[in-house]
Amino acid sequence: MNHNRIVIQLGELKNACFVVMPFDSLFEREYTRVIKPAVESVGLECVRGDEIYSEQSIVQDIWKATRTCRVVVAELSGRNPNVMYEVGLAHALGKPIVLLTRNQADVPFDLKALRYVFYDTDNPDWGTDLRDELARALSKVLENPSLAGHLAEISVEAKLPIAPQQPVVRSVDELVPLSLAGIWRARWISIKRGREHTATLVVPEGQGNEFTASLTVTYDVSGEQTVVEETLKGELVGRRLSLVGVNYTYVQRGKSSGYALDKFDVVLSESNDLLTGKVTLKHGVRDVSFTRSKELGALKPDA
Repeated sequence: MNHNRIVIQLGELKNACFVVMPFDSLFEREYTRVIKPAVESVGLECVRGDEIYSEQSIVQDIWKATRTCRVVVAELSGRNPNVMYEVGLAHALGKPIVLLTRNQADVPFDLKALRYVFYDTDNPDWGTDLRDELARALSKVLENPSLAGHLAEISVEAKLPIAPQQPVVRSVDELVPLSLAGIWRARWISIKRGREHTATLVVPEGQGNEFTASLTVTYDVSGEQTVVEETLKGELVGRRLSLVGVNYTYVQRGKSSGYALDKFDVVLSESNDLLTGKVTLKHGVRDVSFTRSKELGALKPDA
């Protein structure tokens, strides 16, 4: 008998679907409007990687979610290396995997034998079609009473939970967006020129999950101040906020030769007074932190 082996404890399996996908605003709507509703429509809890990260090792958080989930959904578009790594973990554990892609060339040869769903974003109904197709694929997974190893010499023994009979119903708290209304302030250093930028973000009252905000950015060029007023489209999902610049005007141009629209991917703190994350600038990405201001009254650009 060969005693060379590795024993993996899966833990208690849950009626949960672990979603692995790039953390990019490009896929945010796909997750909130297509993937999550499809998962919840078959009664599974929907869990995404950035929703479970703790102060411990991210790898350990991913590993635990992969071990204990009932099924994995993976968005392969763009061949994100983190996604491929997480698919490999699930594959070795014998977990059912539903692959999604908007480009069939992004499905590696080794994975083409797995179930995958192709969708075409040029189709105006792609969201509805993908949601329905994903729900059907997940329902087929739930019909299987056991896990099955994908690879030779790996056997899986697991007690699966009883398949859910009702869709997941979100609580009122989940449906009502958190209020970001008010004034937020931040600073960052430009990447190429090393210029300090001060920014004032104004979010209107009653912003909802999708809203328009204004951003006033101030910086110096050759000793003269430039003030830019930028309009951003915001999308709030839970505590994750995506802000994408759509247009801008100069309040004061100074010696500025041009301005590139900004893109922010930030998370609201539990204390509701910080937005921390990344800002994508013309020449790269910076860490950024907005602090909620207590100031009231008229808004004035930073000096």
